Amino acid sequence: MIIGDKQELRRCLKQAVRRAQVTEERLDFDVAGGEIGVDALMSAAAFSGRNTPFGEDGAAVYAALNALELPAGDLAGARSMAGSFDRGAWLREVLDAMRAKRVLVPVSVERAEAAVYDDDRLSPMIRADASCFPVGRYGVDYESAARRMADAALACGARDICAEGLGEEALRYAVLPACEDCRAVLHIELFGAGQVSVFADMLDAFDGVKAVACAEGEAELSLISQAQTRSGLLVRLSDWAHLDDALAHLGTRFLPYAARAGQPELMLGRWLSAKERLWQALLEAYLPLAKAGYALESERIERDVAMLLTGSVEALYL
Repeated sequence: MIIGDKQELRRCLKQAVRRAQVTEERLDFDVAGGEIGVDALMSAAAFSGRNTPFGEDGAAVYAALNALELPAGDLAGARSMAGSFDRGAWLREVLDAMRAKRVLVPVSVERAEAAVYDDDRLSPMIRADASCFPVGRYGVDYESAARRMADAALACGARDICAEGLGEEALRYAVLPACEDCRAVLHIELFGAGQVSVFADMLDAFDGVKAVACAEGEAELSLISQAQTRSGLLVRLSDWAHLDDALAHLGTRFLPYAARAGQPELMLGRWLSAKERLWQALLEAYLPLAKAGYALESERIERDVAMLLTGSVEALYL
């Protein structure tokens, strides 16, 4: 259907974004034993009930309560209603309300075997950090570290490895080889334009490895530039201000948002709030095209939104 005016475009975008499935790049949560429910949500947001809850997480808390059909004005009642669900059913409710397609959950190498989840929307992601690289008599055994990561990924069926606070040698001689060996997607946060450039060059040396990378400030713009010529490098935005740059240089081949929460209900609320910001930001991106005479179709907009929120990530696993 051809969109005829701004109001129709607004309605189409709002509907497409709100209804779209999402991929969450990181949920720092113990699926088996982490605290869930209303009190956990309130605690995660860390604001006092006496004060007006301004800010992203204040809105996220109430967005989550509303999406889960819990009475925000009656927390005792909300607790009782949430408590009527068993753990697995409650997590499914959260994922359903979020329209989650995939949620990546970091797990340590040591706990990988236990990271098998009932809901296949939850996917374990092996955490590669300093604990994976003990210093022995002859220094760090990078080959053994790489094997442990690959074995851990195999043990739990993980298709992702996240690198945290690691130097160039650990990445080059262990993490990237492990990703290559077990065909895992690498997730990494980069700091500064120099590190972005070094990482892009390292990635070029491992043809089979694909990565989701994020950075902040000017480094994010550098990352967007590097991703233009590298189909295996996917940018996950940290700054809404760079959405136009990402659209202009990458089309829909990037991730516009990640909640990166430590609690499932807060993850849900953050995504609901982010979707409201996203459709409004996309409206501003589509308007110049519409004014210039480009024929906008609702079906094309729905495909664009789906590619942004899930498709670009899913393509990395093909």
